[in-house]
Amino acid sequence: MLDNQSKIQKIIENSLREQESQRRDFSLFGKWFYIKEHFLAPINISRTLEELEEKIPAHLFEEIDEFFVGDFDFLTDKGLEAQYKDGAVYISNSIVSELDLVENIIHEVSHSLETRYGHVIYGDQKLAREFLLKRNSLRSKLKQEGYDISEYDFENLEYDEDFDFFLYEAVGYAQLNNLVVGIMPSAYAATSLREYWSVGFEDYFVGDREYLKRVSPILFSKVEEVITDEY
Repeated sequence: MLDNQSKIQKIIENSLREQESQRRDFSLFGKWFYIKEHFLAPINISRTLEELEEKIPAHLFEEIDEFFVGDFDFLTDKGLEAQYKDGAVYISNSIVSELDLVENIIHEVSHSLETRYGHVIYGDQKLAREFLLKRNSLRSKLKQEGYDISEYDFENLEYDEDFDFFLYEAVGYAQLNNLVVGIMPSAYAATSLREYWSVGFEDYFVGDREYLKRVSPILFSKVEEVITDEY
């Protein structure tokens, strides 16, 4: 049986958890982090935000004004867990874990940096050339596997809904992840040049950094350029 001291401690811990679960206002690097609708899964928001503040330099959040968590139709309709738009990051309350929350926030931070650091990321075309080389390697592998790729433009740097559908429905995540080993950081990186950048940025902080450096050296160097450029 628990002694009185242990019982008191248990009551305090339960009370703190209850307060955390009902709290709506948080802060991430001084930015408002508001819970419009609570997460469906038990996520320790305070601990997650503290982890982010330990992992990422504060200046990388300067393009973001606020964060909102809730059940947003524009996320659900597109099958997204988070999106950066108009200076804010919108996060689905259907996210299932603290790691998932960290990954989504870092991913959207990378998109927020594209305007300010676009000249660093894309200006010299080196990242685009690396991406296209990898897209061509993927095209060769898909052809070897017997997929009909004749309708798809692997040279297109922009997001294309038909190409995206082909990758994730016709080929499938499991197969695509196998095919991109040694070519790209992950299957999602093949979607477009912008997602190639964002996946690399995310992996730099919460993925296998050494693998990223080995597989995508230009992408790795671009992430480091942005991190160290504090103008």
